[in-house]
Amino acid sequence: MSAAEIIEQIKQLPPEELRVVKQFVNADARGSSSVGVEYINREDLERSAKQIFSEHQELFRKLAQ
Repeated sequence: MSAAEIIEQIKQLPPEELRVVKQFVNADARGSSSVGVEYINREDLERSAKQIFSEHQELFRKLAQ
């Protein structure tokens, strides 16, 4: 089977199956075998960062010295 044929088959996949293929390709590109890696969205990241920095102000102040 050629790469073009595989690509055409991938295009036919339902969204959930396409997501699995994308995760595999991204993991392979990073040299990782972990397909279950997901990334945090920006909104959740910013909320978490604010919480961490507010709860540990003294620690970050000491690290900045």
